[in-house]
Amino acid sequence: MAQELEGYLKTALKRLEKATEEVMKTQGLNEDTEILKLLTEIVREQVPHENSDSATR
Repeated sequence: MAQELEGYLKTALKRLEKATEEVMKTQGLNEDTEILKLLTEIVREQVPHENSDSATR
C-alpha cells in the first residue's frame, strides 16, 4: 500500500512539474505560477515522508 501511494505521489509530482513548466512558458512568472511552484515543492517534500498507516485512534 505504501509503495502504491508513493508511486501515485511521484506520478502526480511529475504531472505538476510539467504543468508548471507549461504555464510558465505561456504566462511567465506571476502569482499563479508561484502557487504552482509552491505546490510542487510541497508534494516533493511529502513523497519521502508519506505514512499510509491508519491512525490508531
